Amino acid sequence: MLRALTLAAVTATLASGAAAGPRGGTAVVFVSAERASQLVGVDPATGRVLARIRVPTGPHNVASYRERYVLVTSPPAGAVTLVDAFTRRVVRTWRGFGYPHDVEIAGDFAYVTDEARGELVVIGLRARKVRARLAVGARPHDVAVGDVTLVTHGAGRASLTVVDTRRPAAPRVIGSLAAGGAAHDISRRAGAALAHVTYWGSGSVGAVDWRRERLRWRRALGSLIHHVQVDPHGRRLFATDHGTGQVFLLSTRDGRVLRRLGECPGAHHVVPVGTAWVAVACHDADALAVWNARTWRRTLVPVGDGPHGVAVAVLP
Repeated sequence: MLRALTLAAVTATLASGAAAGPRGGTAVVFVSAERASQLVGVDPATGRVLARIRVPTGPHNVASYRERYVLVTSPPAGAVTLVDAFTRRVVRTWRGFGYPHDVEIAGDFAYVTDEARGELVVIGLRARKVRARLAVGARPHDVAVGDVTLVTHGAGRASLTVVDTRRPAAPRVIGSLAAGGAAHDISRRAGAALAHVTYWGSGSVGAVDWRRERLRWRRALGSLIHHVQVDPHGRRLFATDHGTGQVFLLSTRDGRVLRRLGECPGAHHVVPVGTAWVAVACHDADALAVWNARTWRRTLVPVGDGPHGVAVAVLP
């Protein structure tokens, strides 16, 4: 079934903060400060904090929509919030989730994993309505979206759930896929055969070929690798080590380490800002680390209590 979904079918754009880049405006990194219940906007070029926006309790994962809007999940509040980065205002809050964890965007739809209810929830962002709720199995955690959408689960499950989302309002589970272990985070580019994953309680990163239904490679890197993000061109991969505070730059093809960046205590989510900067939430330092991608000089910006998710918006 998975092989029947060919490359030609995989045309939806995986629109996350990693793909955003400045188009005549100012690229701003938005980071969730969990214990402060704020979404914080930082100019990566100057390190200035440009915005502090109050959102429901415990903001966690973050994604951007059309480079203007930012969505953030708040698991403790059972809420997902849409913020207008231009005006720094909350546009809409969807409540009634059990425990919304991850959010990713493709086209005009947001895909939210609800861990408590075992669902993948689809929100239509034009109409600003929930369009579908699909049972995908226990504890869906993170998601990589495209025509073939891949969902990770809790530490007790060693396979990914594969969802056909070519019709966003009518998604359907079409199978499962071995990931070489219980996958935690996941990232891939739309149209790419490889999805890159981290593993619960592990210091390694893996690459799963979803078309051939096999693990392409798995590399041991650090002590507790949490999050991964493919860069805009798909040739490089960033992985964060929560245990040592390091950030690894890898080749997506074979997992070879290209660069190591340090001094980001409790490193969590990572986002490339076009090709100019790389930003990482340093959870244990209550800060956002921003590296200049040319010089690799690091700036550490205090953002508030418990930074976790990151995404990019482009302001006029």
